[in-house]
Amino acid sequence: YVGLQRRQLLAEAEAPVTSAWFLVDGIASILSVMADATGVETATVGRDGMIGIEVFHGVEVATEQTMTQVPGAAYRVPRAAFAALIGELPTLNRILHRYSVMLFTFAAQNSGCNRKHPVEMRCARWLLTVAENLRRPELDLTHEFVSQMLGVRRATVTDTLSAFEQRGLITTGRRLITILDVAGLEKAACECHGIIRAARARLLGGDPVRS
Repeated sequence: YVGLQRRQLLAEAEAPVTSAWFLVDGIASILSVMADATGVETATVGRDGMIGIEVFHGVEVATEQTMTQVPGAAYRVPRAAFAALIGELPTLNRILHRYSVMLFTFAAQNSGCNRKHPVEMRCARWLLTVAENLRRPELDLTHEFVSQMLGVRRATVTDTLSAFEQRGLITTGRRLITILDVAGLEKAACECHGIIRAARARLLGGDPVRS
């Protein structure tokens, strides 16, 4: 059981995956890293998922980078220990198969969203996703980090968050964004939020706690 700091690397792109991580609190982002060392988020991992899914599928090397987005804590299971345990845990095996489909669905929908939808819709959808994964409305995030996750300029994120704040949807502070109006933010988001939310409920069961 280990604490996780903001921007802590949990898996390096093109490097061996040595552990599986199960979050207890916090959020991690799977990032596609470009040649200039910048990264864009392809999927978000919360308490209902696993970091290092390559270990489950018997893949040695990660294609993408995974880092902590919101600080928290996790159980870290070394690769060899995970391999020894998974055969004895059929329920976990079944859940991780379903989670793998969820992760693919998230990444595919996120790709279409990044290409087709304006920043305001994408930002609203992303804030809702983070809040649902954390199960709380207070998001320990900076404008700079949000801009990296969305692949846009920081000034664009600042303008977008300011517009949300003026509409009473959120409040912002130093390293803190608080969602005040979930329903209003859902109206500002694109349809991708509902699609991903429904897929999570269908594949993993339950429904994220609403703020």
